[in-house]
Amino acid sequence: MEPTLFSIGKAADICNVSTRTLRFYEQNGLVMPDRVDEENRYRYYSYETLLRVQTIRYLLDEGFPLEEIKDMLHKHDLGTMKLHFNTRIKETQLELQYLKQRLTSLNAWHSLLTEGDYVLKHNAQTVHTKHLPVHDCFFFRHQPKNEAELKAAYIETTFYSESKRHGNDMVDIGGSINVYFESFEDRIHSNVKQMTLLQTMYPDSDSHENVLRFGGFLAAACYHIGNRGNIASTYQKIIDWCSAHRFALRGDSFERHVLDGYSVIKEDQFVTEVLLPFADEETVIEAKNW
Repeated sequence: MEPTLFSIGKAADICNVSTRTLRFYEQNGLVMPDRVDEENRYRYYSYETLLRVQTIRYLLDEGFPLEEIKDMLHKHDLGTMKLHFNTRIKETQLELQYLKQRLTSLNAWHSLLTEGDYVLKHNAQTVHTKHLPVHDCFFFRHQPKNEAELKAAYIETTFYSESKRHGNDMVDIGGSINVYFESFEDRIHSNVKQMTLLQTMYPDSDSHENVLRFGGFLAAACYHIGNRGNIASTYQKIIDWCSAHRFALRGDSFERHVLDGYSVIKEDQFVTEVLLPFADEETVIEAKNW
């Protein structure tokens, strides 16, 4: 008895694909019709062939490219299939790692947006104490040659390029851009000799260069709202507060860019947290030992 055969239209309907898809599979040597009418060139497919179509759809959903699917279907060899599956498993694990880091990066950015929005809405500019925990950072040391090189746009663009040069994806690092100054007096008077940009490295990052461990200190802190060109006023507010409360300062400073040009357009919405470490605090600054 001749096996049951289906027209291309019926076959497409059963498999929930278009007739164009079946012709595409045929053109690429993946699925051939069981019979082609010599007069009208109508194509007919058996149940076994439709099962092959479903196999292709399954493998496509699993992320296999057509060339690999063709290789597996033509060789009918378990060893070949296992090899392709092992490759796909490894690639998927890397994709999951990347997506996990992207999620961490998105959450970190969202946290900054929430923090900055609160500061702007409540004009939160009172001095407070804050502990900065030790964490791993990608860093970039910069010696500004003039006033222009002190500006955030110049420094952060250079920082971004340096990071990419070391093979970092932007999801390897995240959170706020942070700037460390060895002397807050030099920062106040725009006489900075060296500044260090830092950004948090995520745990699964494969970066090995320009990474250090930073933090571990208690500081007096205050948010600065608006253009950083007049950030000296916020520094002075912290200095006066520490003097009134008899807190001695160590002399260096740290700035967190909570809201900057990455999140807002207008500079009057910039939010920068200034931290001045206390004199008896020791900052951990050490190269990461990989």
